[in-house]
Amino acid sequence: MIGSQLISNVVRSLFLVMVLTALLTGSVAEAASYQTTDGFIVDPILTRSGAAHPYSGQNLRFYADLTNANLTGADLTDAYLYGANLTNADLTDAWLSFANLAGAHLYNADLTGADLYGANLTNADLTDAHLTDAWLKVADLKGADLTGADLTDAILHSADLTGAYLYGANLTDADLYSADLTDAEYVETSTGSPYYYGNTVLPAGFDPVAQGWTLAHYCDFTPDASCDLADINQMFQAGNLVTGVTTHGDTDRLDLVDNDTLDAADISEWLSQAATANGHGSPYRRGDTEFDRDVDITDFNALASHFDPTGVEDSLNGPFWNEGNFDGDGDTDITDFNLLAANFAPDGYNSSAIPEPSTMLLASLALIFVGVSFRLSKNG
Repeated sequence: MIGSQLISNVVRSLFLVMVLTALLTGSVAEAASYQTTDGFIVDPILTRSGAAHPYSGQNLRFYADLTNANLTGADLTDAYLYGANLTNADLTDAWLSFANLAGAHLYNADLTGADLYGANLTNADLTDAHLTDAWLKVADLKGADLTGADLTDAILHSADLTGAYLYGANLTDADLYSADLTDAEYVETSTGSPYYYGNTVLPAGFDPVAQGWTLAHYCDFTPDASCDLADINQMFQAGNLVTGVTTHGDTDRLDLVDNDTLDAADISEWLSQAATANGHGSPYRRGDTEFDRDVDITDFNALASHFDPTGVEDSLNGPFWNEGNFDGDGDTDITDFNLLAANFAPDGYNSSAIPEPSTMLLASLALIFVGVSFRLSKNG
């Protein structure tokens, strides 16, 4: 009896050990790591929000077989995946900036919305890959096979597509600002109308007009073939343009005077380029919130309704040009009113002089503005 009880206890103990071992082994197996380009091991793989990623397959290494891997939203910054097989892998919204994917097999991989900024995709197989909304700025795609790839709305600023294969690739609304397509092959078989610029390097003999591509202006940042409020407001989001903002990778193209700083000179240059792009013979004026070629009571109302001399800490939230912030310093104040007053032209830019009734109107508006300013400063 005692012997059988002892044996039973031993069996239960062994069983518990096996269960615990299995659980511990399982918890370790659930985690996966990836190697960076400098040899560092990131373990575990994280999501873009910083949580542990649920991927539990093979660790990510060069030449690894990652077929069908689900890495949606993974943070794989600087990943070393040279020659890896990512056929049919799901990398939707993944961060792969500066990753080494040279020679990688990405056939039918889903890279929708993926951040591939500066990634090395030299000679990568991207046949039928889904790259809609992918961020491929400064990416190295030399010799990459993009046959049948979907590049709809992809950002390809300064991307190197030298010698790339674009047979049947979908380039609908792709942004080719400063992209290099030297010796790219089968471009004439691609579909859709991407945006190209004066600095886009095209293959010898290729006619983008005949292909139906859209020539965009440098002032068109979005792009949408129009230089409008969405574009100048994007410039204002960069920070205080009165003190000046040093440009970086994401804001280089906003620097229209090309001096590595975003400031008043870039605003003036944008107003000039935008007017030319939209068929006008003179620049838009500070104070014209609607770009309708006059500065009138509507513009004053826009400024007055957003008047706030204290400004905001987050330039992403404005105030913007259409809200009366004409100097780009993050507030709408007396300086902006003075700019509006100096350009006040309710009858249009081409009116030779401000008629007397308009002068009286402007004086009345100034009194109203001063009164509003005083009340706001008193209350605030």
